[in-house]
Amino acid sequence: MRFKRISASLMGAAAVTVLAVGPSSAADPTRFAISSGSGAHSASGSLTWLNRSVGVQGSVTDVGGAGTKVNFLAWAGGSLVDDQYRPTGGIPAVNETVSYNFTLDGSAYAGGITEVDVYIYDAHANLWSGPKVYNR
Repeated sequence: MRFKRISASLMGAAAVTVLAVGPSSAADPTRFAISSGSGAHSASGSLTWLNRSVGVQGSVTDVGGAGTKVNFLAWAGGSLVDDQYRPTGGIPAVNETVSYNFTLDGSAYAGGITEVDVYIYDAHANLWSGPKVYNR
């Protein structure tokens, strides 16, 4: 009887140890920041590299009211797999900051997303800035 109790205790401890050292689902976030040439239009936040996808969280700011948008291009090797942007409201929304939280989906691609390119658009100057390139 004593052998069974010790054996059961050891099995329980082994299971807890295996669960405690399991792999995490996300790496530490990568911070990003980008601004237009004038600096009046900007975006910042973090990219969280998941299994095959990337979580994107942050905000985009427009100073002056013409409008700003931040664009995220996700690549798996040489293939564009997702393309999303987040805008501010533009006129009449002067000095506006808009938050975002979404996922770039690379789940259908072996190895998943390997690179994210970030661009920013200044509607007042009709000008794109970037990219800032972030790799897994």
